[in-house]
Amino acid sequence: MGQGLDLTINRLPARTWNWLRMNEADLKQIEAGESPTVITEGFEEAEPWNEDISVLPTGMGEDMDRLAGEAGTAAIRIQSGPLKEKKRAALHFVCSDGGKSFQPVELLVREGECLTVIMDFTSPPEAEGLAAVQTRFQVNKNGRLKLIQLQLLGSGYRFLNDIGGRCEEDGAAEVVQLFLGGSETYAGCRADLAGRDSVLNADIGYLGRGNQRFDMNYAADHRGERSSSRILAGGVLRDSAFKLFRGTIDFKSGAVGAEGEEKEDVLLFGDDVVNQTIPLILCAEEDVLGSHGATIGRLDEELLFYLCSRGMSREEAEAMITRARLEAVCRKSGDEAAEQMVHNYLKEVKENGKQESIS
Repeated sequence: MGQGLDLTINRLPARTWNWLRMNEADLKQIEAGESPTVITEGFEEAEPWNEDISVLPTGMGEDMDRLAGEAGTAAIRIQSGPLKEKKRAALHFVCSDGGKSFQPVELLVREGECLTVIMDFTSPPEAEGLAAVQTRFQVNKNGRLKLIQLQLLGSGYRFLNDIGGRCEEDGAAEVVQLFLGGSETYAGCRADLAGRDSVLNADIGYLGRGNQRFDMNYAADHRGERSSSRILAGGVLRDSAFKLFRGTIDFKSGAVGAEGEEKEDVLLFGDDVVNQTIPLILCAEEDVLGSHGATIGRLDEELLFYLCSRGMSREEAEAMITRARLEAVCRKSGDEAAEQMVHNYLKEVKENGKQESIS
C-alpha cells in the first residue's frame, strides 16, 4: 500500500493556542493494511438496513474515513434484539506480530431494543503492528447500547480507535473502555445527542508504563432537550508515559435543560510522566448545566504511610491502588468475561516481567 497516509486526527472543536501543540495529533505514513482476524460470538451479521450511519461524524475526524477508504474493508454490522433478551455480541480481534489492519463496525439499536457489544484486542506480548477500528452506532427511540472495548495489545502495537454515533429520543449509549497495552493509543468518540432525553455515558481507564503514549478526544454534541452526557476518564501514568485528553461538551442551540459533565482523575507515579488535559465547554443555549474538573497528583503520603505501616512496601501499595482504579472501570462493564480478560492480562504482564508492580 505504498508509503501510507498522513493523517490529522483528534482535532479540538475550538482551537487553543498553537504553541501548546494540543489542538490535534498528526500521524505519518499510516497504512490501513488488510482485514483483521476477528472471532465473532453471539450474533449473525445483520441484514441490510435502511439507516445510513456510515456518514456520522466521529471523534478522530474525517481523516479516519480516508484511511477506511484506503482499506476498503466491509463493515461488520450488528443489530439489537428485544429488551427482554439483553442481546450480547462479542468481537475478538486477534492481532499478529507485524500485522496492519482496519475494521469498520456498525451498530444499530432499533426502537425499544437493547444491545451489548464487547470488543477486545489481543496479540503476543512483544508484538508490533497497527490495529485500527472505526465504530459507528445509531440508537433509536428508547433504545439502549452498551459498548465495551478492551485494548490488551503487545508492547509494540499502535492502536487507532474511532467512535461516532447518534442517540434519538430517550436513547442511551454507554461506552466503557480500558487501554492497557500497546505503544501508542489514539482514541476518539463523538456522540450526537439529537433526541429529547438522550444520554451518553463514557468511562475510560488507562495504564501508561514505560514510553507508552495516549492521545484521546471525546465530545458530546447536545442538540436534544434535556439531553445528558457524562465523560469520566481515569488512569495511572508511570515511568515516562505520556497522556493527552481532550473532553468537549457542546451545548447547541435548542438543547434546553441539557446537562453535561466531564471529569478526569489521574494518578502519577514517576518524575518523567507527561500529563495534559483540555476540558472544554461550548455553549449556544442559556438553559443548560455544564461542569468539568480534573484531579491530578501523586499518591497521598498519609495513605502511603498507612499502607506501609500495615506491612506493604511502597511498590505493593502503588500496585494495589493501580489495580483498584483499573478494576473500578472494568466493573462498570457488568460483564464477567471482560473482567476476567483484564485480570488475566495484568497477571500475564507481571509474569513476563514487564510490570512487576501490577498483579
